[in-house]
Amino acid sequence: MSEENQAAPQGNSAEGPQMSLQHIFLKDASYEAKSPHELDGATGQPDVNLNLAQRTTDMGQGRWEVILTVTVTAKEGEKTVFVCEVQYGGIFQFSNFTEEQMPYAINVLCPNVLYPYNRAKIADLVSAGGFLLPPMQPINFESVFRQRIADAKAQGEAAQSPS
Repeated sequence: MSEENQAAPQGNSAEGPQMSLQHIFLKDASYEAKSPHELDGATGQPDVNLNLAQRTTDMGQGRWEVILTVTVTAKEGEKTVFVCEVQYGGIFQFSNFTEEQMPYAINVLCPNVLYPYNRAKIADLVSAGGFLLPPMQPINFESVFRQRIADAKAQGEAAQSPS
């Protein structure tokens, strides 16, 4: 049935915007931790920091590759306890999206699909390394996207104002 949908003509503008996931894949994963003997005397729970990055490639004909990178770093004071980085990618097919809608789709809808895969793989790797990672909370990618737009707008206005 999925193949029928992909083979159907996509030029019907009466249909609303449609996004389909054609392929999802683990692009890269790495985990690095201190040896347990290096952590002797460690007290308390380490500070955990999460960073996000995204890379996109327009493959033409409404297809986009989106790679979401999630990096989790745990530190005790100045000492790094572990670093875990996972990249999950997806090939997405978009139809009937306007040019104005595409940034939202790429920066909000796609990461919403990919993030649970990143989160599960990070939990597996950290657990296999012998550490307990508190549950990684869902991320509101729409809020992140809106904040990026507001920041870019503020920087643009600051650059245009005379000094």
